Amino acid sequence: MDKRFRALGAMSAFFKVIAWVVLILGIVATIVVTAVGALQARRGVSAVLADVPILNQTAGLLPALLLGVGVLVVALIKFVLLYGCAEAIQVMLAIEQNTRETAYYLRGENQIPPPPVASSWEEDEAAAR
Repeated sequence: MDKRFRALGAMSAFFKVIAWVVLILGIVATIVVTAVGALQARRGVSAVLADVPILNQTAGLLPALLLGVGVLVVALIKFVLLYGCAEAIQVMLAIEQNTRETAYYLRGENQIPPPPVASSWEEDEAAAR
């Protein structure tokens, strides 16, 4: 049976890649935000980070940890949503393919192929000799 809707399969793969990228960037951002906050707790807010909207408010260890946890939670939620979209597309494609195969066999256009027969490793070894 040929596969249809190749663009949806590509979109599913794209969503999975983007989901993993978002998760990795979220973990990196969590580490950076927590580290910057911990450094600012020791040294104070630097002139470089004073203009950055989020990082200038992490001038303590507790706010840095809370902001880091918040960034990680948002990254996890985005990961789950993107990965879930990819899986939903794959489920729809599987339903379409199974429905098409069932209709194909019900119309009598082809016989249902027999199930595969399990082979033993002993048979494979004997055939190789």
